[in-house]
Formats: sequence, structure tokens, C-alpha cells
Amino acid sequence: MSAAPRPEPDSRGSGVRTDIQALRAFAVMAVVGFHIWPLALPGGYIGVDVFFVISGFLITGQLVRGREAGTLKLSRFWAARARRLLPASLLVLLASVVLTLIWAPPTVAGQYLRSIIGSALYVENWLLAADGVDYLAHDNQPPIAQHYWSLSAEEQFYVLWPLLVIAVTVGVSRSLAAKRRALLTAVVAIAVVSFAVSVWLTGASYPFGYFSTVSRVWEFALGAIVALAPALRLPRWAHLLAWFASLALLIATAFAFDATTRFPGPAALLPTAATALLIALGPTAPSRVLERAVALRPVQWLGDQSYGIYLWHWPLIVIAPAVLGHAPDLPHNLVILMLTIVLAAVVKRFVEDPIRFGARTRTAAPARIGLATVAAMVLVVASAGVPMWQNARAAAEQQAAVADELADPADCRGAHLLLASGCEGHAGTTYPASAMVPTLAGLMDDTGGAYGCYDYEVTTATEPTSCTFGSTSPDALRIAINGDSHGAMLVPGLREVAEDRGWSIDTYVGRGCVWRVPGAEDCATRYATLDEHILQGDYDVLLVTALNTQDVDDAAREVIAQEYAAAWRAAEQAGIQVVVLADNPNVPQSAQDCVAASTEFDLRTCAFPEADAHLDTDPLRAAAELADVPLIDLSDAYCVDGACPMALGGVIVYRDTHHITATFSRTLAPYLADELERAVGQR
Repeated sequence: MSAAPRPEPDSRGSGVRTDIQALRAFAVMAVVGFHIWPLALPGGYIGVDVFFVISGFLITGQLVRGREAGTLKLSRFWAARARRLLPASLLVLLASVVLTLIWAPPTVAGQYLRSIIGSALYVENWLLAADGVDYLAHDNQPPIAQHYWSLSAEEQFYVLWPLLVIAVTVGVSRSLAAKRRALLTAVVAIAVVSFAVSVWLTGASYPFGYFSTVSRVWEFALGAIVALAPALRLPRWAHLLAWFASLALLIATAFAFDATTRFPGPAALLPTAATALLIALGPTAPSRVLERAVALRPVQWLGDQSYGIYLWHWPLIVIAPAVLGHAPDLPHNLVILMLTIVLAAVVKRFVEDPIRFGARTRTAAPARIGLATVAAMVLVVASAGVPMWQNARAAAEQQAAVADELADPADCRGAHLLLASGCEGHAGTTYPASAMVPTLAGLMDDTGGAYGCYDYEVTTATEPTSCTFGSTSPDALRIAINGDSHGAMLVPGLREVAEDRGWSIDTYVGRGCVWRVPGAEDCATRYATLDEHILQGDYDVLLVTALNTQDVDDAAREVIAQEYAAAWRAAEQAGIQVVVLADNPNVPQSAQDCVAASTEFDLRTCAFPEADAHLDTDPLRAAAELADVPLIDLSDAYCVDGACPMALGGVIVYRDTHHITATFSRTLAPYLADELERAVGQR
């Protein structure tokens, strides 16, 4: 997102565009309102799209005028953009590092710092797109620099768009009109292609559809088309009707759209087209009353401050619960809003304007601006990267220091505390947060390589990703693991016990589409390949487990159980012993938040009632009974005396609200292995 500190002329040099400043004011308050009061303004995110159209209009006009006058120099253009945008944005990122290190819960600090690094390098939109399809990051809390995704997309636009303007107009007739026609044709073509990509990605890979620059270029291009097309001339009545219709459409989408709207895609045409039409209608409102309303000083001032407001609001919103110790209420949210505006005004007055308009910086060589920019980016990256490296090193050292204790049942760490004989006397042992494994700072990264052989796009993959580990003996017990991420999270532990027990294990785990017959229609390809690999894989045992999802009703669970059972009967007919592992507890978010804020841990710390674990709703249990196959129930490893601890023997059990940590997986694996051997009749 960008917002100029002073009203800018339009692309034809016709004077100050107070209407654009008013659009900026609307856009930034829509975004801020959506982030602070999402229920009241559920579609306020369309403000970002308004900014994209404005940027496409203004920047294209600036580039075209420079190109036509023969004064367009890439180095000076980019240096001017750097002076305009980077001082404030990098300053806010530095402030975000400080906020993170002082107040952010340690469980999310690494995620925040990573986001800051991505934002300092202006690739945050691509990081968020990748995280959106990464199951490990899918449940992450929004990071402190998430809002920089739009600024990243805009910076990428600023790099590429002048190259397009130059490339398209090279060799074209000297006629200015011919150059504009050629450029307009190219921009329209880009808009059409980008919009098609946006529609496709919004359906096929929503995170990339939302965050990727490719699926957003058409919004910038809409503004560029307005800058390049002939001025729009309408009769007074038509002008008035178009002005009110466009404004009404903007306001309506801000209230009517919500989190369920597939966006950007076709829906984004409404706010972007309305913005483009308002700009095309010209700087003058259709009546004196409206003109005065648009030009009101508070409106213009907000438009003037919009860039800083956008930068500051999100870090304050994200960090507020940690500072307050609870979610902000109405008075707190009003304070956040006022503090945002004050910080934006102060930074604009003392940082943005002096650097952008100061004599020394305005006349500085582009190379000097570039060096200063790189130095500032390096400073931000280092300030975030060093703590990340320190946390990673501390986590590794902590794991190494207790590795022997975790492996020895007599030390009563992790699952051993509840399952190993002789550990009853250790139930009251308290561990300081600094002694926990995984460390709180390393909690989200404690996966133990579990997802190295995990299918993220199961509905489109023609072949399942599979890994083999354990014994290579031809006499080894051959086991196939089928499941989703809850199957994958067992891998760190099973990998360690497999070879000792003479097992050879193949994994068939992925994001959803656990083997069922007939199952979900969009999983048909996955099921067909699993049929082939499992039924013809010469396996002795099929171990199945999956997430006990809570977003289906009892009737749907019954259908799922029947479909599981049908698949397992086919496996049993092929001579494969099916063994089912009931899912672990579902964890309330309040318990996970409690872990992040705790300073010491025992059995009672952050524990939640076993009744909230939803163990009895697991369709795997019903399916095992229907198919008459063994069921392994390890609920005693998770819950005791009606409560489910979040930490056992100095080991944090869960990395989020339903996945266990790799550390806990390793302590659980010997008991799972014992139960599996009993189920297949080896003990």
C-alpha cells in the first residue's frame, strides 16, 4: 500500500486530486476498522484493493509523463520510491522487532521475526502464500508484519511496471498518441491475463490467489487503464449517477463482503471497478456540497496520513493482547486507534517528510539512496534474524541435553510420566519454563522432520509421496501408515523404534483424504492410488489414524466411519491386518494460550477437562468396531483423573491445538509400539 504525504496531481497534470486523498482516507479506515472490529466491518479488507487501483493510476501517469518528456530514468524513479516508502516502513519493522522481543509470547516470537524479515525484503506476500498451503503453518496466528504483504506486492509492482512502460514504448512511433495506444493495449492484455489467473488461483490455491502479485496485477492495471484512456466525459446527470453508484458500491462491499467471500477473484471487480470509475470521473465531485465534503480538512488529513496509519495499526493490534494480558475491549481498541494515528503523524512529520523532501536526500545520487536502503534493510533483517538464530540454537542445545532422559522411562519425562511404572511419585514435579522441551520459542518448529514425506496437495497428486524407514531385513514386519497430519506426527517416534523392533514402515500421509470407500469426491484420485499401493504393497499391517475433526455432525461421522470400515475390509481381504489408533485430544485455544504465558509447568498447568477433549466423538473408534479391527487407545497417555495436561514431565505435549510435538512423539512411540505388537499378536 502507498499513500503520498501531499495531494498529488492526476496523470494528466490537471492539479490536486482531493478526491484521491479522500479515497485513501476511506481505504485506510476501512482496513483499520476491519482489523479492529471485524464483525462490524467484515469486508473492510477491500481498502487494500482501493489502494492498488490508486497506485496503478498515479504511478502509470507519472511514468508515462516522464517517458513522453524523455526524463524517465529508472534509477531516479526507484530512488524516489525508496525515499517515499522505505524510511517509515523499515522504522515500523524495527519497532515491531522491539515489540516482539519485549511482549510477544515466546511460542509465536519466531513466527513474528520471520514475518519481519520477509517484510524487510518485500517478499512477505509470497511467504504468506506459501504458509497458506503449508499445513504446518496453516494454523499459525497472524504475524506482526502480515499487513506488509500488500506493501510487498506494491514494491514488486514498482520494480516491474517502469520496465514494462519502457519495453512497450521502445520502437513505437514518435507520436505520443501511438505510444499511449500501444501501452494501453499491453496493460489491458496484462489485466485480462492477471484477472484470469486470479480467478483460477482463488479457486485452486486460495492463499496464492489472495497474496501473490500475479493475481493482483490486474488491480493496478485497472488504475493504469484510467491513466492511459481518454478522459471520461459524461452528462451531468450521468456523472452524478455514476459517482453515487461507485461510492455506494465501495461502501456496500466493505459491509457485505466477509471472510467467506472468495476474494480476490470476480468479487474484487466490484470495489476495484468502483474505485477506477471514481478516479475516471475526475477530481471534481458532482455538486458543491459533495465537493466540500470530499475536501474537508479531516478527510484530506487522513488521506495524507494513510500510509503511516496502515503501517502502524497492525503491530499495535497484534501485540495488544500480550501487553494487556487479555483481548482488548472497546476502550482499549479506541486507544489503539488513537495511538496509531498519533504515531503515523509523528513519523510523517519527523521521518517521512524530511527524507522525502529534504534538500540533501532529494539531490542525492540514486546509488547513495540504494546503498542507504540496503544498509537499512540489512539492519532490520539482522535485528530479527539474530534472535531467531539464538532461539534455534538454544532449542537444539536443550534437546541434546535431555535426550538420554527422554529415552529412559525411569526419568519419567513426557509420556513416560503417565505410562511407565514407578513414575507415580514424579507427578508433582515442577519444571521452570526455561527447562521445558521443546523450548517455548522452538515449539512451533518441533516437528522432527515428520512432514518430509507429507502430501500437501492430495487432491491433485497422481502418486502418493511415501518414505520408508526402519529395518531392511527381508523378514521385517512391513507396516503402512495411512492418515493425515496426525499420522505424520507419529513419524519422529516410530522412526526411532522401527529398526529396533524389526519393522519396515512406509508412510502414506497427506493433508486430508485419509483412505475411505467411497469417500469424498474430490479425493477420488488419492483413494485410487492408495488402493493400488496399500492393497498391492505386500504389507503385514496397516496403521490408520486421523484428525478427529469437530466441524461435522453425528450423521456425517457415522457416514465417515462406514466409509473407513469399507476400505479396511478390503485391506483385511488382501491379508493385511488393520490396526486403528484413536486420535489424541482436541486442545482448547485457551489452553494453548496458557502454555505461551506460563513460567513453570506441572500436571495442573494449563490442563483442560477431559470432557473437552472430544475423545468419544472420534469416527475412527466407531469404524474400528464396524470393521472388527483392533483399536489402540492411548488416551491414558494424554489425560489423567479427568484432566488433560498440556505438559508431562517437562515435555510440552502439543505444538498447536491438535498436533503433538515431535519430542512428545518420541516418548510416546515405545508404548504405541507395544500396543501395535499386541494388536498383531506378536506378544
